[in-house]
Amino acid sequence: MSLLPTTWQDALAHRQRHFDLQDPDMCVRLLHGEDPSLRCDRFGSVCWFYEYATGQPAAARQLLYESFTRAAGARHWHVHAMRDRGRHPQPGQHTESADAPRSWRATENQQLFELRAGTGQSPGLFLDQRDNRAWVRQHTQGARILNLFAYTGGFGLAALAGGALEVVQVDVSPPYLDWARVNAALNGLDSDRVQYSAVDARLLVAGCRRKGRRFDGIICDPPSFGRGRGSNRRVFRVEQDLEELVRECREILEPGGWVLVSCNFEGWTQARFESVVRGIGGTIESAPGAGQDCQAAGVPPLLKSCVLRPA
Repeated sequence: MSLLPTTWQDALAHRQRHFDLQDPDMCVRLLHGEDPSLRCDRFGSVCWFYEYATGQPAAARQLLYESFTRAAGARHWHVHAMRDRGRHPQPGQHTESADAPRSWRATENQQLFELRAGTGQSPGLFLDQRDNRAWVRQHTQGARILNLFAYTGGFGLAALAGGALEVVQVDVSPPYLDWARVNAALNGLDSDRVQYSAVDARLLVAGCRRKGRRFDGIICDPPSFGRGRGSNRRVFRVEQDLEELVRECREILEPGGWVLVSCNFEGWTQARFESVVRGIGGTIESAPGAGQDCQAAGVPPLLKSCVLRPA
């Protein structure tokens, strides 16, 4: 522990005050903004490091990663080199401890998730959304829920656990939707209540408008940049397209419904993000947003989120 940088030690002490790091299955962010060259998430037995530019030799860094992993109560580590501060769409170099698993399981909010190496910058779960997923779980009893940009299905699983009558998981990637099915099965969630749709979120919302299909709650958590697949190659950019998409989501809500909107676009502050959503019409409520482990002194949270309730 004494070999670790002071900032790492302080970050770990902060997490130990708020989270049970003795829980072998816990998911928690261990380093957020304390070290500008690094971020680290713990997924159960594995520490997943997102490494930005650093001047240290690789061997020295790996010794630090090994020491930090043990201090954090984990056994293995993966290091994913990020390009262009994480904005580059392709992964960088990936290294790992000698016995690191390629797939494993961990728990968030009493739900089990399968994590995988080799699938991109993340192993399958974005921890800054943990508290927002808990909010969804608390607001979906008896509801019909649309989960756009579903990725591995985390928000949809939260809705099912909260008693949703119906959940539609939408993502352009069939492999991610297959992964979402695995996560649902791990939790014994009723497959009869779930529909999976491998289509551009904008096309699905437009189709729901034409058919008069409506929902009680919609989760809209798009990437900052994305591209459709197959015959639809239209690019999605948050700064250009989020307002229009949320406006269309508003049109397929049942009276009294809500849209949980979030993004990680670095070009917006929370105030700017809320001004975009507010311009759609209705009332804006605070969402839980990033938890204590995903915040650091003097570093604004990257995650922006709010709840829109149309008038």
